Amino acid sequence: MDSLSVAESTILGNATLPLLGHSNVWVDASDPDASVCLVQALVQKALEGTAPGQLEVIVYDEALSGLAAPFKPLGDGTDKVLRVLNDEQDLKGALAYLRDDIQSVKKVMRGEAPTLAEYRKQLGYPVEGYKLMVVSADFSLLNEDIRTQLGVLFTAGPAAGVSFIVHSIADGVNEYLLKTFEQLSPWGGKIEWVGHGDITGWAPSTARELVASSDRIAHAMATTGMEPISFAEVQSTNQMWNQSSMNGLTFAIGRYGRDVVELTLGDEVNQRHNMLITGAVGQGKSNLISVIIHSLCQRYSPSELELYLLDFKEGVTLQQFFNPATGEFLPQARVLGLEADREFGLSVFRHLFDVYKARMRQFKAANVQGIREYRRDHPQEVMPRIVVIIDEFQMMFTEHDRVSDEIADLLVRGVRLFRASGIHVILASQTIGGNMALMGSAGEGLFGQVPIRIALKNSLVESHATLSIKNDAATYLRVGQAIVNQDYGEVASNEKTTIALADRDTMAGLRHRWWEAARGRVTPPDVFEGEKRRSLVDDAGCLRSLRNCATPQLLLGSRIEVGSQTLSLGFGSDIGRNAVVLGSGDTVQQIESMVVSLAVQKPHQIVVLDVLAGNEVWNQTKDSFMTMVREAGSPVEIVSKEHIPDAITSVASTLATRETTDVPLVLVGLGMDRARTLPIDFQDLLKDGPAVGVHVIGWWSKMASLRQHAGYDWESMFDIRMALKLDGESAKQLMQDPLLQWTPIDNRMLAWDVADLPEAITVIPYSTLRPDTVRIIRGAQ
Repeated sequence: MDSLSVAESTILGNATLPLLGHSNVWVDASDPDASVCLVQALVQKALEGTAPGQLEVIVYDEALSGLAAPFKPLGDGTDKVLRVLNDEQDLKGALAYLRDDIQSVKKVMRGEAPTLAEYRKQLGYPVEGYKLMVVSADFSLLNEDIRTQLGVLFTAGPAAGVSFIVHSIADGVNEYLLKTFEQLSPWGGKIEWVGHGDITGWAPSTARELVASSDRIAHAMATTGMEPISFAEVQSTNQMWNQSSMNGLTFAIGRYGRDVVELTLGDEVNQRHNMLITGAVGQGKSNLISVIIHSLCQRYSPSELELYLLDFKEGVTLQQFFNPATGEFLPQARVLGLEADREFGLSVFRHLFDVYKARMRQFKAANVQGIREYRRDHPQEVMPRIVVIIDEFQMMFTEHDRVSDEIADLLVRGVRLFRASGIHVILASQTIGGNMALMGSAGEGLFGQVPIRIALKNSLVESHATLSIKNDAATYLRVGQAIVNQDYGEVASNEKTTIALADRDTMAGLRHRWWEAARGRVTPPDVFEGEKRRSLVDDAGCLRSLRNCATPQLLLGSRIEVGSQTLSLGFGSDIGRNAVVLGSGDTVQQIESMVVSLAVQKPHQIVVLDVLAGNEVWNQTKDSFMTMVREAGSPVEIVSKEHIPDAITSVASTLATRETTDVPLVLVGLGMDRARTLPIDFQDLLKDGPAVGVHVIGWWSKMASLRQHAGYDWESMFDIRMALKLDGESAKQLMQDPLLQWTPIDNRMLAWDVADLPEAITVIPYSTLRPDTVRIIRGAQ
């Protein structure tokens, strides 16, 4: 069935009855059974004669006739085309919805056609949709206000695609109101069509036939999407990078009637600088984000536009913008946060505030107020506008801790302040209804600073949260449609937009053109993959640069921040330069990697205190680890559990005679909880060893064991502290921070250097150790 198809006329026996887009029908209810069957037939024929999803049916059955019961399958699933109202309050809400819909349709048509049906034919596209409301009640007993509203809609509705079937006795009803209807009176096996004669040759469908018809229509709805609009219909794919961002960034997303819907960030006249997108699962949010990005990047070159793209869920939407296998990347992308986490989001906002402050200093020096004036007065200067797109941004606020609080503060301040410096924020989420702290009241909070709102299909609560408390328009959309509102959710500003399709092959072709045009002239984006396992090989460049450093550096992993800098800490002769790892998780690989990082910088004597008998990871990596340490030029030996006390005493006895020129010695304690007692010499090593080049890197599972072995003054003996899969209370004790809020998760470590870091930070630890690590670091391959 063609997507424009609509049952504008309903065939009943020997008669052709105008309905959708043309008229209303009044079915006299004097014969209850026959009249209900007739109403059901009219609804069935309207649905069957209309393309899937192009007709919405609303039923108010005050008489409890059950006329909507056979159509129940159409009220289930995602794309509901049947809505049954429960009471007069629901009826009032539905009438308000239809009134808004009529106004919206007339705004789309702009007087270019007398009816929606004619406008759709002119356009050749199923813009908007039809509505059929069934009112089964004693019309004369309805609330006077409701009757007044219905009277207005009866007259204005059909031309805008809103038709009514009233199932009621007509006695006492205003004759002028009845003139807006085709009047049918079923009686004695025939139908009287007032003013046209009798309708014959018609037999009502059985209940089974009505249910079967509803099932077919529901299946068609589930398997037939809206006719897509191609990306090329809204965005030229021929000319690229031909626009300046001096006055803002304009991009296309879809079509509203005849018009291409374009939005502008940086519109200083209307103060439109930021945008909010919401939509339930499967409603096209990822596609919309892709359309926005590709439209922007087709229009603006990397010198006009920079993108900071963060995904706090699967990262699938952003994966297309970086291909490590081919080296291709989106030239405009500066940051790609694939599977980003809260700490990385915080780092991005801290970085953006640094950019903001730097630009504002430039503006002040140039005696201008913002980016538009600065670029006008300095046309040779390169200062691109920045767009930050955060998908599932609400994930940044899942924990009520200092990280969430700081992100919220920076985000709210950012949307207020960034506009002058040309930084714009697009926030996308499935749900925002529960985040009242960010919503605030009108004009306050985060969303009070975001005039542009795009709502894909969602629940009533989310529609209100996204648009405004009186705006429920997102509840009635289909997949691929969106309400675009550029006035803080005001109902009158709704534009029901069909979003263009970001076809995968078409988008890939565009990105390849951009890549070829920019190759060699732009640097790759900073790519953060939150779930990626990290190896010391990833930091080979950092280690090469440290090989001539006077003080060896202990590498702990990757900071979670823009630039993904390696966390390297001095491991020299200062008191307290020992390291402790507390907890479980990938502790063996982490300690092995730290030891190798020392060994490749300069020779160290490595003594492994092995209390890990039976540990699967240690047994699998032990030989490879020892080979790597020796390849790096450092001697290594393993001391078994029964010989550990003697080894400790032996090393402690050398402290008084060690020279500063001696090769540094590192005692590596693995699984120290299993060593129930250690000689008191161990505490002497911790206290006096670092000053003469003897250090301890130890792993304990529990805080109690650490205290037992290191003594009451253990805090002064371990400057470098790490928590892996450690409970929150123990983490507070380890980091000496009673306000610390730490939830252990996979592939994350909490680290603190008492001497060099103001507070504990989250890092991505080393969880794999490649056998070729040393050769790669030394540049042999």
